[in-house]
Amino acid sequence: MEQFSECDGKARVFHPRKRVNRKTKLLLAFDENARREFLTGFHKRKLQRKKKAQEELKQQLREERKRVKQEARESFKKLIVSHRPVPELENLISKNYELETHSVSIQELSVSDLAENNNWIGINKVQYEDEKNDDGVAKEDQQKAELPGMELKTRKDVKKIIKKQATKQVQKSKAFKLKNKIERQKNKKESLKKKKKRIKTQSNSKKVRKHGKKRK
Repeated sequence: MEQFSECDGKARVFHPRKRVNRKTKLLLAFDENARREFLTGFHKRKLQRKKKAQEELKQQLREERKRVKQEARESFKKLIVSHRPVPELENLISKNYELETHSVSIQELSVSDLAENNNWIGINKVQYEDEKNDDGVAKEDQQKAELPGMELKTRKDVKKIIKKQATKQVQKSKAFKLKNKIERQKNKKESLKKKKKRIKTQSNSKKVRKHGKKRK
């Protein structure tokens, strides 16, 4: 379809509009509850992530403690085996022979054993007096007290030492350090909240006092 304009005398061409195909249009229907939950659930999801991270941290700590306890048990077993009483050399050297009428035992005897059995004088032995320090404690006793492992007398003492070493190993682990870091941050936030609350109460009390003076 062509039309002529009076100004320039040129023909204008008008194209007819295309019909809109309404069948292919999509209608989006929003779920108001889901939309509201998504828009207002950022804090909720943050708390969920925090809870999940705390559970993972607790699991890591449990596994670390379990591993350290297992290592402590193994070291305790090795320590018990290494501290077993050694059989006397005389028992290892002695030999017994069973005969028809009697048994013969061959055993190595020392001069001190013969002297003790027969009330002899025996060999000469030198006895040294214990040199005492200023506090009156013998040097030998002091050295025994200072030697590592000499203070361990019972299994209970050994278990205490192993438990102490295990706790030190747990404290050096990454999971324990991360836990301490989270606790420090939490305590810092709580202290800041308390400080702000205290400042706010002080400022409110000052305002109340000023208003009371003005009324007078």
